Amino acid sequence: MRQVAGAALFASVLALSGCGGDQAAGCTEPTLQTDPRELEAALRCGAFDNPEHPLVLLVHGTFTAGFEQYDWTWRPILEAEGHDVCTVTYPDRGFGDMQRSAEYVVHALRRMHAESSRRVAVIGHSQGVLVPRWAIRWWPSARAAVDDFIMLAGPNQGTGAAAIGDLLGVIPGPTTPEVFFQFASDSAFIAALNSGDETPGDIDYTAVYTRYDELVQPVTPVPTAAIAFGAGNPRVTNVLIQDVCPGRLVDHVTIGLLDGMSFALARDAMQHPGPADVARAGGADLCAALPLVPRLEIAPLPALLGGLVTTVLQEPGNGLPALNLAAGEPALRGYASDGAAPCSTPMLQ
Repeated sequence: MRQVAGAALFASVLALSGCGGDQAAGCTEPTLQTDPRELEAALRCGAFDNPEHPLVLLVHGTFTAGFEQYDWTWRPILEAEGHDVCTVTYPDRGFGDMQRSAEYVVHALRRMHAESSRRVAVIGHSQGVLVPRWAIRWWPSARAAVDDFIMLAGPNQGTGAAAIGDLLGVIPGPTTPEVFFQFASDSAFIAALNSGDETPGDIDYTAVYTRYDELVQPVTPVPTAAIAFGAGNPRVTNVLIQDVCPGRLVDHVTIGLLDGMSFALARDAMQHPGPADVARAGGADLCAALPLVPRLEIAPLPALLGGLVTTVLQEPGNGLPALNLAAGEPALRGYASDGAAPCSTPMLQ
């Protein structure tokens, strides 16, 4: 698994990361504040040698890391189907400011596009939806690198997430991890993210969500996991799993790990122009889609646990996370503050 680019490519990556703003036709992108070497170390890619299939970036949810969530689930199946796949991991298992985490996705998209000369299909789960959306909204170079964006249980309209910390026993006192403030439907982060066009760029958006999600609610009348809901945008498909398969038991975790129907919809979106189409993907036959686990060769439990311990100890930033406790929401950065407009000039061809 590659984590560091070759010397020439890495030099171009450092240049792309910027030290004073990235410009295109008078349009200045936000400067990445994170050390480029840290951004590069967070990206794990296989070989880019299957140009006939979409290139995929998998973006993880809160409490985990990219390789932990996907290396035993979506990644091996996608690679077996011929896709080149990368995972990205942002700091502290997603407890920190999503504005910082978005820089890791910006870097990943720039690097993948630069190395492959292809646009990328982004598949995100939970927080792994909001972080790429922030990158796409404020960085034209990230936006222009994306072809499809498949969103699984993403709190696109915010959620009652201030209670998530209480539910999971994470909060030790009167402070809360920064990201929980940003999840809330009335947060400045969600307001800035959804101001103007929720679906910028020449990107096809597919949002898949479930009635039985424990965290991303409500589902009706306006689903918090939907995007541009009811707008009639031909580049957008919003799919409530139970509208297709009543009673299908999929929760917040399994939709991003094991649900075969969600995988089938993602595959359909990547393989065709436009977002996912339920009928084209199989219609009612999707209800027979099995969990992904039977398609995988699962290692014996001791080997799995040993591998997890090894990665936790060896992967920087992915062992015991900093909780990033705060008494309130992180301030919006200058590029997203009141009155700021996103740079709209594409930077990649």
